[in-house]
Amino acid sequence: MQHLAKNMTPSDIELVKGVGIKVYDSKGKEYLDLTSQTLNLNLGHRHPAIVNSIREWINSDFHYYISPRYKNKNVETLAKRLTELAPEGLNKVNLHLCNGSDANEDGLKRARKYHADSNGRMIVSFNGSYLGTSSETISASGGNFHKEKCLGGSGEYLFIDPIRQSNLPAGMTLEEHIDYKIKEFEQLIKKRRDIAGIIIELVPFNAGVLVQPREYIKGLERVCNENDIAMIVDEIQTAFGWCGDIFASNIYGVKPDIITLAKGMTAGFPALAATVFKEKYDVLNSGTSENTFGAQTLGCVVALANIEYLISSGIMNKVPEKHKRFMEHLQRLKEKYSFIGDVRGMGLILGMDFVCKDGKPDMNKSVDVYFAALKRGLILNVSTTEKGKQNVISIKPPIIINDSEIDDSMSRLDDALKECSKK
Repeated sequence: MQHLAKNMTPSDIELVKGVGIKVYDSKGKEYLDLTSQTLNLNLGHRHPAIVNSIREWINSDFHYYISPRYKNKNVETLAKRLTELAPEGLNKVNLHLCNGSDANEDGLKRARKYHADSNGRMIVSFNGSYLGTSSETISASGGNFHKEKCLGGSGEYLFIDPIRQSNLPAGMTLEEHIDYKIKEFEQLIKKRRDIAGIIIELVPFNAGVLVQPREYIKGLERVCNENDIAMIVDEIQTAFGWCGDIFASNIYGVKPDIITLAKGMTAGFPALAATVFKEKYDVLNSGTSENTFGAQTLGCVVALANIEYLISSGIMNKVPEKHKRFMEHLQRLKEKYSFIGDVRGMGLILGMDFVCKDGKPDMNKSVDVYFAALKRGLILNVSTTEKGKQNVISIKPPIIINDSEIDDSMSRLDDALKECSKK
């Protein structure tokens, strides 16, 4: 590994095989993967629907690259399918994108271009958010990066806290806090007069799997609509089945102006991303938001196969049952181990945070649990909630996970927690 840059230095584990939710290293050890490999593989490893779509296309009279400048029925079909499944009114799609950073940057560009005549440049973002690694999306992210000036980005962002349902302000009910937060956003818009939009995650993952209340998201939508502010919903983590629908926005009952997509859209197959948006945000000219490997045929073929399987198989209907089973295990573990502060989640996006005896976040326990679980063949994710803060273990398995695999993974987690309770 001597030739790899330090920003891509891997762990010592070499994974050589994957089937379903299981992966195997070069020594033959089996692991249960509750991270979907950087949160991408909603259908797990080597799912037949994905493998067969790739094999069928390659075995045909295929073209492995066609410039997006030319008409491509696969691109057109996928764009149409996304608009059919998205909330009502989102009828335009940009597929000229490769990853989540591209998609979020495209959304930011559209909001600012639409508001260019009124000098709207500022974007509101959540503290703790992770929106990508391009210069601009680093600038837009709320605390997960040390924002060195050399990394660039406009810096034209304002940050507000997402709602932490397990840690409400003293003396406030959840309903009161939601009302306060909606008014906070509304007052910010009226005070500044230069805000082009807000970009939010419905479940801020890197902020610690903070499920945002439906009433809060609906309130933000109302304020955006009343003030003609772009509501950009980052669904890179929540779309394509993990919450029980193709779009989590449908579960929340909101119609954002722009939705950004990546990761699960192609079940982890590289490299394709998208934005789906209302027609008034179709404002970017050719050459201003396009990437060489965006809108490529094979990615579109795989995405269509993925969507068809998610819908026709009924697998998304089982997500609530699987969520309940996970939460029963996590609640039991919370009662068993005093250093677990809270367990929470939506669908198959779950989190567990760790606290010291005085109730303050324990910044060491999550890393200890991660390595203890890894020894037991269980791969978890440590969420860096803010710079220097990592007291949350996050869980996001492929949605194909079955009951016995849930039980097995939680048994291994219990053993890992038992080891860490002795430290």
